[in-house]
Amino acid sequence: QQTQQIEKEAESHEQKRDVKEIMADKSRHGGAKDASKETRGSIMEQDKRMLDLDPAGFKLNDYDNIRIEMPKKSELSEEDIDAQLFEYVLSAGKEIQSINDLDDSWVKANFDGLNTVADVRQAIKDQYDKEVEYEYRNIKFANCCDALIDRLEGDVAKDVVKHNIDVMRRSNLDRLEAMHISMDQFLREEHMTSDQYEDKLRNETLYQLKLNVALDLMADVLGMQVGNHEITEYLSAPDPEAFLAEIREKGMVDSARKAAVRVKAMRRIVDTALVNGSDTPEKAEPKEKPIEAPDYSDVEIPDMKDLPLPQIRNELDSQQTHKWALDPKDLG
Repeated sequence: QQTQQIEKEAESHEQKRDVKEIMADKSRHGGAKDASKETRGSIMEQDKRMLDLDPAGFKLNDYDNIRIEMPKKSELSEEDIDAQLFEYVLSAGKEIQSINDLDDSWVKANFDGLNTVADVRQAIKDQYDKEVEYEYRNIKFANCCDALIDRLEGDVAKDVVKHNIDVMRRSNLDRLEAMHISMDQFLREEHMTSDQYEDKLRNETLYQLKLNVALDLMADVLGMQVGNHEITEYLSAPDPEAFLAEIREKGMVDSARKAAVRVKAMRRIVDTALVNGSDTPEKAEPKEKPIEAPDYSDVEIPDMKDLPLPQIRNELDSQQTHKWALDPKDLG
């Protein structure tokens, strides 16, 4: 067994916690949690096929700090940690009969880098706290998106919505075909009817269109700009230099800069949000203790020549229709 097993067990245990349950509700518009696995490098050629709403036809009824309600962060009790340790007892076979049989020798033999039972208990707690904080940030991100859209006033052009839905539908079909999956099979996997699928396409497309134009309006009022040298500060890419070279070659610097400005505006909105009736923003985590995001090393920048839209994930566990989707990880 490795130290990673502690993380896996702690993550499994925390599924019952309140913050985790709330995150499930945020998937209604392809929420922040889902977007985070699909977004890296996804700002390339989409705008050549997708349309944006004209900010001139919209306004925000309030440009002040966003106000949101947030759940209380749950804490891992000693009993919860005992429950995790008991999972190790069950997996240890006849060698270990109870938690009391776990000793430092067992720890050294089974966990790299840990020496005592106290180390294991602390590792479980640290991993849990880290994951809860990350999920809390995702909830905050999604709530801020909802609150910002609630301030938007203006009529959404039906032709733009229809166009983007058509693009999403075609992109979904192309991506499913590349995975050798039929639409009927996909719908069965998702437990959706064709009508429910169409409703989901429309709702998510409309949501992202509104969010984008709201961010454009906020960025304009705040006078936000992003220079070419700052683009990769706001748009995640495994290889920033290669990313910049690619968008220059494809003539997509302006599109990338527009996406980066939206991310910058969203950072400002989240960082300055007033939570649970407070008149001051939440204090940021100390820089010497950064919040680590889950491992996204399996996510690569797609081929720039025909970049797929991030809406159907390969593992078929959700269906998204984000354009210029924001990655909570990019928010600092």
